[in-house]
Amino acid sequence: CSAYEFYPRDIRLTWLRNGQVFPHNSGKLMQEELPSGAWRYQFHSHLEHTPAVGESISCQVEHPS
Repeated sequence: CSAYEFYPRDIRLTWLRNGQVFPHNSGKLMQEELPSGAWRYQFHSHLEHTPAVGESISCQVEHPS
């Protein structure tokens, strides 16, 4: 899941399983925030998880802009 070209820096990314918050200890999570030039940022999150049959995995990004 990625978010690009945002400002200000504050951002919240949440992984969801079947529409509910995915517990962080249920999979391997890697996140990286990078400058994107001209006072902009980008954020990348990778969740390593093998979903069960019928399970839906999604990400939700919240930002004040």
